[in-house]
This record gives sequence, C-alpha cells and structure tokens, in this order.
Amino acid sequence: MSITFSLDKSTRTLLYQQLAEQIKSAIVRGELTEGMQLPPVRRLAAELGVSTTTVAQAYDLLASEGVIGGHVGRGTYILSSSLTALARVRAPFGGDLQASVSLSTCQRQRLDWAAGWLGGLAPQASRAGQLQWLTQRALERWGDPATLLNLSSGYPDVSLFPIERWQRSMARAGQLLAEEARQAASLQVLQYGSTLGDEALRSYLSRYFTRSGFQAEPQEILLTSGNQQGLDLVARVLLAPGDPVFIEEPAYLAALDIFEQQRAVCHPIAVDEEGLRLDLLEQVLEGPAVRPRLLCVVPTAHSPTGATMSCERRQQLVELASRYNLLVVEDDYCSELCYTESGSEPPPALRSFDREGRVIYLKSFNKLLFPTLRLGCIVAAPPILARLVEGKQAFARGASLPLARALLEHLSDPAFEEELSLSRQEYRRRRDTLLHLLEEELAGLECRWTVPTAGFNLLLSLPSQLQEYEVIEKAADRGLLLAPGQLFRVENSQQQPPSVRLTFADKSPEQLREGVKRLSSTLRALLHGSSPGRGQASPDLFTAV
Repeated sequence: MSITFSLDKSTRTLLYQQLAEQIKSAIVRGELTEGMQLPPVRRLAAELGVSTTTVAQAYDLLASEGVIGGHVGRGTYILSSSLTALARVRAPFGGDLQASVSLSTCQRQRLDWAAGWLGGLAPQASRAGQLQWLTQRALERWGDPATLLNLSSGYPDVSLFPIERWQRSMARAGQLLAEEARQAASLQVLQYGSTLGDEALRSYLSRYFTRSGFQAEPQEILLTSGNQQGLDLVARVLLAPGDPVFIEEPAYLAALDIFEQQRAVCHPIAVDEEGLRLDLLEQVLEGPAVRPRLLCVVPTAHSPTGATMSCERRQQLVELASRYNLLVVEDDYCSELCYTESGSEPPPALRSFDREGRVIYLKSFNKLLFPTLRLGCIVAAPPILARLVEGKQAFARGASLPLARALLEHLSDPAFEEELSLSRQEYRRRRDTLLHLLEEELAGLECRWTVPTAGFNLLLSLPSQLQEYEVIEKAADRGLLLAPGQLFRVENSQQQPPSVRLTFADKSPEQLREGVKRLSSTLRALLHGSSPGRGQASPDLFTAV
C-alpha cells in the first residue's frame, strides 16, 4: 500500500480521528478497496510519528463502524463496507452514480431516490451511513443551520452533561494513575494490559449492574467502545455467512447494518407497546422452516419506538430461549432513563432471569453520558467471553486505561445519581411536550405514534397514502430533517406503513414546537396537493430556534 497519511497536530481534531477519516476518504476515492491490508499498528505509528495507541484507536473506531476487520495472525483488512458504495463525486450536487459494490434491490431503491433528490450524489449503502449522508447534504442544501431542525438524530442532549465534573474526574484519574506508578516504582501500569480492559472499572461495573438485577464477576466483563462495537464483535465471532438471526422490527439500524455486513439472514419479529412480541417469536420457533441461533433485542428504550418490555415478558423470553436453545443479545444503551413512575430504578435486565449463560449483555455509557465517550462493555458467560476476547485481539487491545479510570471516578461519585435524575426528568418533560404537540398539530391527519417509556425517540406512522421519502424530501424543503422508517426495517420484509422516527431528547420545547409545526405543514401540503418549491417555505417556517 503506497497511500500516505498526514496528521495535523495543530488542530483540535484528535489524531486518531484524523487518521480514521483519512482511511475512510481513501476508501471512498477507491485508493483502498475491499480485501486490502492496512499496515501493522507499529509500522504505521512509526511512519506517522505518533504513538501506537493513536493508530490502534483509529483502527478500533473503524472496526466499530464496520469499515475494517481483522483476523488473528493475518492482519487488518478493508471490509466490504458501506463506504465502498459511495459514488465518486465530480461536483457538489452533481455527477454520476458509480457504486462499487453489488447492492440489494431495497438498497438500490434507497440510493436511487436519494441520488435523485440530492442531484446525483450517492449515499452510503448502510442505513447509518444513509442517515448521516442525507443529514450532511440537507444541511449544505438548506444553507442556514440556525433555522434547520434535525429531529432524526437519536442523540442525547450533551448540554445536560456536567462537563466540569468530568474534567475533575479525568484529572483525578490521572493523579491516581501517577500515584499507582510511583508506588510500584514502575511505569508498567501504562503498558498494554489485558484485552478485557481495566480491572478496577470492571470490578466497579460488577457491582453497578446490581441496579439491573444481576451481578457479574469482573472476569465476565469485556470493555468495548460501546454497544455497536460489542454487537459487531458478537456477530463476527458467533455468526457465519448465511446464519439466521432473529431481530426486532423495526430494529436498531446499526444492528441491521452489522448483521447484513456479516451476511447473516435477519428474520424480523414485530414489536408492540411492550417490545418484542413473544407470540410471534414462538410461532416461528415451533415451525420447521427456520431455527436461528441468535436473537438480538433492545428490551429497554427500544429503538426506534421507545417501548420497554415488561418484567413478565422478559422472564418469558428467557424461558423461550432456554426451551429452544437460543442465545440472546441484550442491548442496553440507556436503561437508566425510564419515564415510568418508578423510573429511578431500571427494569431488571434479561440477564437477571438467565441461569444458563444464554444472555450476552451489552452495556454502553455513550448515550447515557455523552456520545464521544466511546466506552461500554460486554457481559457474557466465560466460554462465550473467551471467544469474544480472542476475536477482539485481532483488531484492538484493551480499552483506554485513562478513559476507563475517568469513567470509574465519574460513576462512583454520588453526584452521578443526582445528575442522572435531573436528566431523566428533563427528557421526560421533553417527551411529554412532543406527545402533546403531536396531538395538537397533527389532529385529523390519521397519524399514529408510539409512546416511549424510555430513551430518546418515538416512531410516527404517516398517512397511508403518502410515500416515506416524499415526506422526507418535502420536510427538508421546510428545514426539517426526519429519519425514514424504512431504515429501521429488514431488507425485503413485508410492506409496512410509511413512518418516521422523531428524536425529542436533544431539542428544547421551543424547537420541538417548531419542528412539529413544520411536520404538520409538510403533511397537510402533501395531502392537499400543494407544497412550496425546493428550498422555499413560508416566512413563519424560518423561525430561528
């Protein structure tokens, strides 16, 4: 490989992020293609004049996004990722669509639609990539970020995070590490450690999880950069191409991307107001046609509906898994943010009902605190965890020690619970505001929506005579970004009503009011056959929020 990377140490962008972006750019330009091997960490670090940790973090980030993968003893390679489906762009909002991978019919339809709307630019083939791509281009197209509202993000509100206390947590963690090194008369503590990650944080987490109804031994915990990396690791280690997998529908879009990239065959099971429908799951399990070995589920704050599974259904699900010999992957990204009356304590995790080691529990702190934290873990039975550790060694060493210690300091401070309570109250207030606005502004439009009992999002069903992407396009003309429901559905699944996901967590009540107003205007214009031209809207739609 003759590509040269150049890192700028004078900018505020972290070096590992610069390197990751440059590798992705090289893939988009066609300079790096599927199957090409990246340089070993030590060699590339020496060439760039940076630490091996910087390169390892860049590779770790790319692996968590499904861009690269590794094999023990054989190096790190470019995967057939969504980035290889990007078009070669000749000019802003112009150029031919030149996808470099074979796409499914549904993917091609999504690419064709977006290419037409954006003047020929092809989005990424992955769902997460498409959402990011459409957001980027719509922002450029609209031209005024101050008046553009993004209800598609799925993000928490980082302004609620106590950044000053985090700074103190980081400083305290650094001091304790230095003291530890001095007491040992050695800097060995700063060397690469166990792939499992920092033992001190793992020991704390083994107690932290008692709030979710179980306690894991530290050696049953593997630190990751978050649930997306954890799920990607599970898929690569435990699944082979063609393996069937049960997944919720609608589903967490990153989970769909990961399983499709692994070439697993997703079998969707519908959800209701309590999450996964066990009656439908059991029907399929009892049938002779399909016998998946893995089920992926988000029992609390299901994305995109916000549903939370009842305790009774959780116990029944674990019993079904035992009866039919299923492994269950439990994705917990914000169970602490429940909006029930007893919301101070999350419902018990699926793992709390598991007595056979069938539940693989994924926990992330990225959305609970702030997304760039990039720290979470996998909890699994020792035989399963051993295989996951071996798989992780192929592309990443242990999680960042300073970051792990800073998180430990932050979570163990009594102030954390108070801050968590305040965030939960604010998110609930914003949820209630959005629900009230939908009732008020969408009256008579035959829209329906889920009532989230946890998390950041809800799913809005649109009038059946409308087309999802037409609504997305016309809403963008009014300065409103929405996430199409199709992105959360399995490829080639049964026809579903048009829908969009709405995020309320990172928007003030004033922004939510303006967003729902724009949504109502969009729907009414489409239903009555009139709408403003592209990039134009009535003056009241330009309210700065």
